[in-house]
Amino acid sequence: MRTALLLLPALLATGCGLTTQVRPVPRGAVQVEGAIGGPLVRVGPVIPVPLSTVGARYGVAERADVAAHVHLTSLSFGVAGLDVGGSWLALAQDGAVPALSLGGRLYGFTSVLASRQVSPRAYLEVSPTVSYLLGGRFLSYASATGLVQLAGGPPLLSLAVGEEVRLASWGVQLELRWYQPDYATRFNAADWQGPGGMGALGALLGVRYRFGGDEE
Repeated sequence: MRTALLLLPALLATGCGLTTQVRPVPRGAVQVEGAIGGPLVRVGPVIPVPLSTVGARYGVAERADVAAHVHLTSLSFGVAGLDVGGSWLALAQDGAVPALSLGGRLYGFTSVLASRQVSPRAYLEVSPTVSYLLGGRFLSYASATGLVQLAGGPPLLSLAVGEEVRLASWGVQLELRWYQPDYATRFNAADWQGPGGMGALGALLGVRYRFGGDEE
């Protein structure tokens, strides 16, 4: 159990339970969102680790927002997790040329139960994302995420592709992610499901609802 607790923050901080914020929310808009999912592991059947988050975003400018999320699953292990950050639309979509956005998050995890002590840990993440919006409703994207462990250790990498379907104020997002494609997870005790035993493929589902703000 102690090993699982030590690994949990790093697993969460590689983006597990968080879908990509493809583009900033419009200025003045508030968006509440939740997501569930993570890397695929074989425990009899192959299933995604059910890591979950809830949070909100606020559009502070025409091309920028800020965000915060609470990591729910970690609480069941006695570990509190929070991330804060935001995204910036560096280049708007121009005809067939996709948009480019840059996202960043700062993660923090710490124990909340005296019986399950984990040293406080912090991580810094940067994610460039290219996206293309078709018909004002279908948003396709590809993203790369690099994460620095502030307590030391090698950077962590993940790659993602996904689709967000927009239905008025609602949005539903399905994302496929490849966690740590440069790491040989075939040598791990857990049976992570990655191409050629490298990293772990994952699946995430996100839902959001937006209040107010300018139209995109």
